[in-house]
Amino acid sequence: MNLVHSPTFRLNSALFVAVLVLAVVLWMHMPERYPVHFDLAGTPTRWAERNPGMWVLIVAIFAISFGKVHLFQRFLINDPDSTLLNVPYKDRFHQLPRERKVRVLRRMNRFLGLMNTGTLLIYGSVLLMIFFGAHNPESPASLVTRYALYTVLVVVLVLPIFEVLAVRRMIRRKLQEEGLTG
Repeated sequence: MNLVHSPTFRLNSALFVAVLVLAVVLWMHMPERYPVHFDLAGTPTRWAERNPGMWVLIVAIFAISFGKVHLFQRFLINDPDSTLLNVPYKDRFHQLPRERKVRVLRRMNRFLGLMNTGTLLIYGSVLLMIFFGAHNPESPASLVTRYALYTVLVVVLVLPIFEVLAVRRMIRRKLQEEGLTG
């Protein structure tokens, strides 16, 4: 039984490669100095000399944080009977028949994939913000990138609240149908 939400998994795999290619292309066109820190208004506050160390560190942090969740989506949320899953009403959830858990876990897997898509969009925006900030921090491209980053951050911070409430309601309904409410 495959519980991996294939559309988000494939999308994230392709986006990951695209962001890595973007990082290489941006680095090839990076000027001698580039910003490595911004204030909340998107103004560069700290700069680095063109040295691959800082750029590689940024890309490595992105790759590790993305890769970890990508592997979780593929391998961790794939067993309905796993005790590693932290779901609402966990003790009673594990008493449900296996086939009753599948829809919940598919939804959780999809959500994890969507959050990882948000992570990719955040890192891509950060790379573009660094690049445009290095060339002209006041350019329209820099402004658009900054607002795109803000939008993705808001979505990534707000979406989990609604998803957790929806999953709780879904599990509670399944527990009621099976007579496992307590």
